[in-house]
Amino acid sequence: MRHELSREGRAFRLRPIGLHDAPFVLSLRTDERAAGRLHPVPGRLADQIAWLSAYFERSNDWCWVVERRRDGAAEGMLGLYDVDRGAGRGEWGRWILRAGSLAAAESVLLLYEVAFEELGLDEVRCRTVAGNAAVLSFHDRAGLERIGLEHDAFEFDGAYVDAVEHKLDRRRWPAVRALLSRAAEQAADLEARRAAS
Repeated sequence: MRHELSREGRAFRLRPIGLHDAPFVLSLRTDERAAGRLHPVPGRLADQIAWLSAYFERSNDWCWVVERRRDGAAEGMLGLYDVDRGAGRGEWGRWILRAGSLAAAESVLLLYEVAFEELGLDEVRCRTVAGNAAVLSFHDRAGLERIGLEHDAFEFDGAYVDAVEHKLDRRRWPAVRALLSRAAEQAADLEARRAAS
């Protein structure tokens, strides 16, 4: 959906995705690191533009580019979708960062701030390919509640893979916010040292 929701952190920000971001998104999604973790996409720019054009028409779907604040360099993307504001819940995903990015903790912190503080949601869920140990560990360390395993949740080139579902509700948000804030501060300090060197 076309929107104006953005969020600034200490080192990174979320800004609404635009059609001009299609080449960057395509480069992220076709990176070999994404294989088996994200839905495969055709390697054509026209297909990415078509996906973004369709996204702009959906009313319950927010998508952002993660940027470095110091220079506006794109670090990644993520989205909040299937949002039901009446029921107070949504799902987030499409999270991918460029190799070497320090934006993980702050990008997720900013997304949850939008979900709970801007949109007033009571619960946010995410599903991760069961074999994606790094992201599963990230969610566990952040304090998200593991709901369970969903069999055959995603299809990748004709084969189905399982997904682990996590959730964060408003009650647990302050504790998770504190954990993510500490991690984001550490990453911001490291980012500042990178910029200075």
